[in-house]
Amino acid sequence: MKKIILITIFLSVSLFATVSATISQTEVVRGDEVTLNLSASGDDIKFPPINDIAGYSIESNGQSQSITIINGQTTKTLTRSYTFTPLKSITIPSYSIEVDGKVEKTKPIGIKVVTQSSSNALSPSFSLKIISNKNEVYVGEPITLKIIFKQKRDERVEGIQFIPPSFPGFWAKTDGKDKKEVVGNFIIHNLTYILIPQQSGKYKIPAVKVSIAKMIHMQNAFSFMLRNLRWKNIYSNEIEINVKPLPIGVSVYGHFRISAKVDKTIVKANEPVNLTLTLSGSGNIDDINDFDLKIPFVTVYSDKAKRSSCLESGEYKGKMVQKFAIISDKSYTIPPIKFKYFDKNDKRVKTIETKPIKIEVKGSSAVTTTPHTIVEKNSPPATTATKREVKVVYKEKSPLQKWIYFAVGLLLGILLSLLGKILRYKKPTNENSPLSYKIKHAKDDKELLKILLPLSHNSQIKEIVDKLEENIYMNKNHKINKKELSKKIDKILKPDEDELED
Repeated sequence: MKKIILITIFLSVSLFATVSATISQTEVVRGDEVTLNLSASGDDIKFPPINDIAGYSIESNGQSQSITIINGQTTKTLTRSYTFTPLKSITIPSYSIEVDGKVEKTKPIGIKVVTQSSSNALSPSFSLKIISNKNEVYVGEPITLKIIFKQKRDERVEGIQFIPPSFPGFWAKTDGKDKKEVVGNFIIHNLTYILIPQQSGKYKIPAVKVSIAKMIHMQNAFSFMLRNLRWKNIYSNEIEINVKPLPIGVSVYGHFRISAKVDKTIVKANEPVNLTLTLSGSGNIDDINDFDLKIPFVTVYSDKAKRSSCLESGEYKGKMVQKFAIISDKSYTIPPIKFKYFDKNDKRVKTIETKPIKIEVKGSSAVTTTPHTIVEKNSPPATTATKREVKVVYKEKSPLQKWIYFAVGLLLGILLSLLGKILRYKKPTNENSPLSYKIKHAKDDKELLKILLPLSHNSQIKEIVDKLEENIYMNKNHKINKKELSKKIDKILKPDEDELED
C-alpha cells in the first residue's frame, strides 16, 4: 500500500509540474527595491522574456537551481529573480511558464507603495525634491528647475550617486555645478537646469533619483562578520507643466536686441564691405535660424552664425553673431534687418530691426546723399568770480553766557557717557535665546531656514521651509511673518510633543 502511495506522488510531480510567483514584500516604501521570484519544477523549463514589470525596468536579475532526490526520484526546481523599483502601487501580471511542454500561469500579485512612515519622518536623514519657477509657459519659454538634495551632516554614507534625469519634450541645459552649502545640521546640494519646451501640451517632469550606499554588517554561516554595501534609492516629487502655443507666425520666445555695423561706409568699386550682425538677449538662441540678407544688384556672401550662451542668475542668455561681405560697383543701402519674436516682457509679438546703412561707392554713377556731421559747440568759458574780502569780528562773551555753555557741556558729557554704556550692553545671543526669540530676530530667509529646518517634520513648519527654499533658490518672494510665527511656534509644535509623550 505504501509503495502505491509513493508511486502516485511521484507521478503527480512529473505529470502536474508546479509554478509559483513570490515577491520579497507586498508593501514597500517609495524608493525601496522589490524582488520577484518565478519558480518552476520539472525537467524542461522555459521562462518568458521579461524586460520590465508593470512598466518599471529590471535593475538586476539572477537564477538559482535546486535538485531534490527522494527514493531515486529527481525533481529539478529553477528560480529566476527580477529586481525593480516601483514608484506607485501596482499589480504584477500573470506570467506563462512552459514546463515539460505544458504551459502554466502564475497568479497576479499586488504591491502597495507608501510614502516614508511618520516615525522615520520625525528625523529624516535625506530628502530630495524638485521645484520650478513656473508651471505654465509658452513654447520656447525657459523654465528654471532646481533639484535640491538634503543630507544630515552626521549621517555616514559610503557613496551617493545622482543619475542625471531626462526631460522628454524639453530642451535641457545645466552648468553641471553642484552648489553646496551647510544650513544648520544639514548639507544642502542644489543643481540648476534650464528647460525649454519644444511643443505645446501638458507635460509631467518625472521624479529624479539619488542612490545612497550605506555599509551594513552581516554574519555568515561560520559566524564571521562581513561588511556589505546596501544601496537605497530616494525619489523626488513630480511636477506638471502646461505649455501654451505661441501665436501663428512666431517661433521664438524671449527678449532680444539687434544691431548691425560695417567696417566702412565709403569704398571703391567692387571693394567688399564687411557687415557684422549681432542678436543678443534672453531666450534660446539655438532656436533662431541664420539670417538671409538680400540686396538688389549687389553680391552678398554670408558666414554661418556663431552662437554663445550661458546661465546668468538663473536666466538663460545668449548671443548670435553673423558676418556678411557685400560687393558692388554702385552705391547702395543696406536695408533694415528685421527679427520677429514673442516678447516675454510685453507678452506680445514684437519686431525689432536694424537701421539702414548707406554705402557710397567712389566713381559710381549713382547719386548718393552727402552725410551730415553734427558738431557740438564748445561751452563758453566760465566767468571768473569776483573776490570779496570778508572780515571776521570776534565778540567777547559775557560771564552768564560762559556758565550756560559750561552747564550744557557738562550735561552733554553725562548723556554721552550713558549712551556709551547702553551701546556696550550686549543683547543675549540667539544661541542662548528661546526659539521664539530666534525666529523673531532672524536677519534673513537663510537664517530663518537654518532655525526651522530641524523642525520640518511638522507639516506647518514644512510649508514655511518650502517657501523659504523657493525664496532662496528660485528668487521668489513669499512673505514670512516672523513676528506672528514667533508667537505661534510653541502652539504649532505642541501637538507633536504631546504625541511623543503618548
